[in-house]
Amino acid sequence: MTQYQNVLGTTITSIDPSYLDNTIFPDCEIQHIADFIKSSEYPRQIIYSLLDNIPNYGKHYDWNIGNILQKIEPAIVITEFKKFNYIRFINSMGLTWACGEYELQDEFIIDFLYAVLNGTTNDNAWWRAGFAIGKIKQINPITLLKSALKSRGLNTIDYYLNNIDKKSSIIGTLFCSTNACIKNKIYPELKNKFLNDNSKLETLVNCVWLLGRLNLIDQEIYNKMEKIVTQCKDYELLHYTFFAIQENISDKFVALLKQNIVNNDPLIRKLAIRGLSNILCEDNIHILKDLLIVEKDESVIKEVVKSIYKFESIHSKNESLLLRKFCENENGLIIDESDKWYADPAIYNMFSEAEDPANLCFNLIKNKLLNENVQIKNPIDIACGTGRATRQILDGLDFKGVLTAVDINPKMIDFLNKSVDRRKDYTKNIQSIKSSITNLKLKEKSTLIISSFGFPSKTSDKNSSLSELKKIYSLLDTCGVFATIGWDETFNDELNYFWYKFLPDDIDAKSFEEWRLKRIEKIDSPRNCNLTWFKKGLPIPLQFSSINESAQVMGRLFGRDALEEILKHRKTQWLMSMGITYNTKEDLKSIIKGLENERN
Repeated sequence: MTQYQNVLGTTITSIDPSYLDNTIFPDCEIQHIADFIKSSEYPRQIIYSLLDNIPNYGKHYDWNIGNILQKIEPAIVITEFKKFNYIRFINSMGLTWACGEYELQDEFIIDFLYAVLNGTTNDNAWWRAGFAIGKIKQINPITLLKSALKSRGLNTIDYYLNNIDKKSSIIGTLFCSTNACIKNKIYPELKNKFLNDNSKLETLVNCVWLLGRLNLIDQEIYNKMEKIVTQCKDYELLHYTFFAIQENISDKFVALLKQNIVNNDPLIRKLAIRGLSNILCEDNIHILKDLLIVEKDESVIKEVVKSIYKFESIHSKNESLLLRKFCENENGLIIDESDKWYADPAIYNMFSEAEDPANLCFNLIKNKLLNENVQIKNPIDIACGTGRATRQILDGLDFKGVLTAVDINPKMIDFLNKSVDRRKDYTKNIQSIKSSITNLKLKEKSTLIISSFGFPSKTSDKNSSLSELKKIYSLLDTCGVFATIGWDETFNDELNYFWYKFLPDDIDAKSFEEWRLKRIEKIDSPRNCNLTWFKKGLPIPLQFSSINESAQVMGRLFGRDALEEILKHRKTQWLMSMGITYNTKEDLKSIIKGLENERN
């Protein structure tokens, strides 16, 4: 066999597994071992033996094997790997890591990675499987890991912070990352653990990853990160610290990154180049082009080329700018109880204006009213929001009396009032009222009450739905009509899939089909109060005018991972499966009586 001297100065003629389990080796030693294997007489037998020993040794062996295999021709490694039942290796972080780095669309490899994601008991292997699948299939790894953890069942933030040395606790913490929780609990806890010199390595690694992801790097944290980069010899901690730097585009990191793009270690050079590529500066592009001329390591060259084209691409530049501009929260305003989406009327307004841009749903109601010769008097828009349906009534219907727009949120009412002033709609006899549905009091009866995605206020609460329906009945004139626009309650559309994929709701489901069926189970009848479908299954678009608007609205509503997907696929439209209910006051009388009998 070929010989070489290891970092200890010992001449090696074979690979002793226990030697590989002593410590995590620097990249130069890993390269020596890989070169030794490639130039040996029987490289395939050595690779087979290395794989065979993975279950028999510890974390250092696993890490080193994963690093070594990346430097060997993938076809050779995969050929030997396929001789095994891959279930033997579902707890191997190293092999999982290497399979991801190959970036090959090999069915055996993909099946193995999904087996790790869904069946491993090793948190590090589980984590790495998410990133490996993400790299091969070009999907967001954090979204994959969130889905996998959700299928196991979620825990509390206290549990995750008390077990922050586990990779699953990183993802669990992201699920709990509302603005209030980050400020009051996550930030102080992570900072304390990261700055504590007695914290174990796994805790430091996971804390620095989260501090970077959640953009929580203050001066004290930065000082320790700088110390790690300049003094630490542990590759795992270095890797995750550079990740945190990449996530926080700040001028204070530029000098540190420039210093390390010429580091002796190829892995550190790659991480520094990746970080520098996120900082859009002409000086940086020149540095990378000069580096490409002198760089020798193929993996680093690949990183430099990707970074240069990232700089040169108008699309990539715009994507980076939008990501920085709108990536404000982890989970999005829809799910963040401390910063609810309807608290921001500007975002709400852009979302509602993007729904059904051709006004098909409202026009269907309008045509039915005309066909039935309904004389519209004192129309009411229930849960009006920023006034989309209110404006449709103003612009599309002839009515007598006063149009009343009702919403419980004072910010929505203020937004609507300003819109009324700008459009001079005050010339058409309109009033706005801050009120819940059940507390609404009006002197005059109405012949038309409309609600778009606002009735009932809590669809799954049957008692609340009945109370609100009784209030609607009391507000209607004898010949009045009540119409609602909203989901058709099958929840089988693109927007609901987007919701399932990116929002950490309380529905425990392993697939979209299971998730939507569980949503359906909570609703016995249209709007959960026996209303009558007039039209359903309407494939209505949610359609934004530009990628910028789509990113601003959907990114803020659905969170960071959703924003990244929107930008990657340039997505500006989602189909919604919508339905319209239409009932007269006489209908409601019978419906209410039936519901009361059911309750009794």
